[in-house]
Amino acid sequence: MMEIGTIKAVHIYTHRRLYVTAELELNLKGVKYIFGGHDAFLSGMNGGESADPPYLGRFLFRCMQICGVNNWDELKSSKVLVEILHGKVVAIADVAGNNWFNPTKEFEAMDQQRIQIESTCRDSSKA
Repeated sequence: MMEIGTIKAVHIYTHRRLYVTAELELNLKGVKYIFGGHDAFLSGMNGGESADPPYLGRFLFRCMQICGVNNWDELKSSKVLVEILHGKVVAIADVAGNNWFNPTKEFEAMDQQRIQIESTCRDSSKA
């Protein structure tokens, strides 16, 4: 299901005092939904190690990019196209639906890229 929703609030917070995450609070026809948050991604323990993928930065950047804003605070009241699967928001897009952000897919791609780079570095150091 796809609907147009409004961003009501933006949150950056710690989870279990070890991780940092962020989320958008969305309103779709009077119903509150969350996009992101600790179910979608966490930064590395205690802020992350240098080798950890930059999930938090990517999440913040992509949300701002989708909404066409230059400041995290400007996200509030922005309209987004929302994709909902099984009662959860899995992706957001600009209202025209031209630029989609699905954190699960993008973060999996980041992980695969990191694995490939590490593998290449290991292989080249053996040579």
